[in-house]
Amino acid sequence: MSLKKLLTQSIIWRSFYFSSVLLVNVFLSRYLQAAGTGNLYLITVIFSFAQTVLSLSAESGIIYFASGNLIERNRLITLTAVWSFIAGIIMIGFVYLYFLFDATADKTLLPWYCMYGFFYLCGQSLTNYCVAIYYTRENYFLPNFLLGIVNIIFVCFIPSKTAHTSLTQVRWIITLFFSTFFFGGLSVFLSYIIQYKKEGSLSFPGKTYFKSLMQYSITALGANAVFFLVYKIDYLFVNYSPVCTAADLGNYIQVSKLGQLMLTVPQIIASVVFPRTASGVDQKALNNAILTIARLFSQLFLFVFIVIALFGQQLFTAIFGETFNKMQLPMLIIIPGIFSLSVLVLLSAFFAGKGRVKTNLYAAIIGLVVMITGDFILVPRYGIIAAAAVSTASYMANVGYSMWHFHKYYSIHWSEFFKWKKADYSFLTSLLKFNTAA
Repeated sequence: MSLKKLLTQSIIWRSFYFSSVLLVNVFLSRYLQAAGTGNLYLITVIFSFAQTVLSLSAESGIIYFASGNLIERNRLITLTAVWSFIAGIIMIGFVYLYFLFDATADKTLLPWYCMYGFFYLCGQSLTNYCVAIYYTRENYFLPNFLLGIVNIIFVCFIPSKTAHTSLTQVRWIITLFFSTFFFGGLSVFLSYIIQYKKEGSLSFPGKTYFKSLMQYSITALGANAVFFLVYKIDYLFVNYSPVCTAADLGNYIQVSKLGQLMLTVPQIIASVVFPRTASGVDQKALNNAILTIARLFSQLFLFVFIVIALFGQQLFTAIFGETFNKMQLPMLIIIPGIFSLSVLVLLSAFFAGKGRVKTNLYAAIIGLVVMITGDFILVPRYGIIAAAAVSTASYMANVGYSMWHFHKYYSIHWSEFFKWKKADYSFLTSLLKFNTAA
């Protein structure tokens, strides 16, 4: 299948999934309001970091080895299904230890948090693994459709009220929220087994291939874990800043989540770039596509910046509720950083497909040093404004290192990422034509 057709399919169906994620975010934010949303998403961030570590970033190894036909997919999906369940069990142990050693923790919440941790770890790991295998088969429809449907069903259960009425009702909604991760992962796993049942019975990779998979994945884990901290550790600084309230944290996390949403298209494209690079197909076209897309992104983010500068305050409070009234300025500050991340997403996928995951690791370490240093000095005094500024500086440092390596290996000047060209619109037009045909 051609690169442009793959991009089109990925854009359509991953956009459907990300739209469902946005729906969940909007309805949940209006229901729990800024303070409640901030607390819930902070817990999710902690679970997410645990998932990043416990999953061993095996999804990166899966794409690399499956795209190159080095390990059979039926063996990969067996291994990952078993490990997803084990990761969920380990997370229950971590939650139990936390409640055991923290004397201030409410022990009545232990069963609930154990369940939340298992649902998130097991479900999110299974989702990431199975979606990765689907993508190596150039199937972007089924996993994203199923995950989107699960999210839409959850939205139907969220009360229409803008404020909760009882603790029992809130706990019910939060339980359903974490359940979506588990049932989403389970649906994608079972659908793959049914869809590709003819490719072979479930079995495990041989010892040699398993060792190679782990070596690649653990290196990728280092890069992913460090970059996770780059992208999320500012939440902790904001949470413990003496000048920030719970509502400030909710506003800032919402800014960050909107930044993630703005990375939807880069992530969609990266889901094509990684397997395509690993397979060794269309390398010249892929290089040119990365540069062209980066230049188009620069124009898109400039447009977004102008819109938020003019109408951001009204848009944010209208969509998320009146308690999200401190988002506009941090959002404007962080947009240049999000643009940097959009380019980084493409380059990271490219280097991962080339087996150069250490480049991603070193870039993430540079970004993390900038993030921790800046947040430690500035956030306790200047709050979420400083957090947004430091994040942008960190993301720019991160992508700067990756761009330097891209230039070093492929003799492409850094200005090629930003110099607007008339020919770029022909590339965009051709993608739109594919979308129309689809």
